[in-house]
Formats: sequence, C-alpha cells, structure tokens
Amino acid sequence: MREKWALPKIDVARCTGCGLCVTRCPHAAVALVEGRPVFTHPRNCTYCGLCEEVCPTEAIVLTYQVVHISLPHTATHIN
Repeated sequence: MREKWALPKIDVARCTGCGLCVTRCPHAAVALVEGRPVFTHPRNCTYCGLCEEVCPTEAIVLTYQVVHISLPHTATHIN
C-alpha cells in the first residue's frame, strides 16, 4: 500500500533555486535536485512551515484543509 503525506506545495515557476528552504529545514526533508527543491525524504517533513517562511519568492506554500466536525450539542449556561 502506498503511503501519503501532507507536504508543502512547491511552485517551480516561482522558485529561483536559492536553496534557503534546504538549509532551513531542520529535518533534512527537502533537497535541491537539478537546482530545484524536492522532498527527497517526505517522512521527515513535520509540516513546521520553516521552508515556507524562509522562501523569498513565496514558492513554497503549506496548504491546510478545513475539516468540519459535529460536536455533541449540550446546553451550557454561564451565570
């Protein structure tokens, strides 16, 4: 079975290949391959956002999914 990870999205059209994301990643999840960032170790990515934060061209974006949940309805009155 194939595993799936939530990984930051990389816009290669915006990326300059500066490598700041690689040097900033504390878990060595991303590396430059042919001058572009690639998640070579996706299991290491903790989705911390440091690569997004350091990217000068905003080529890396962490996407978030909004999940709606139903909570049990309980009436609580605070006096």
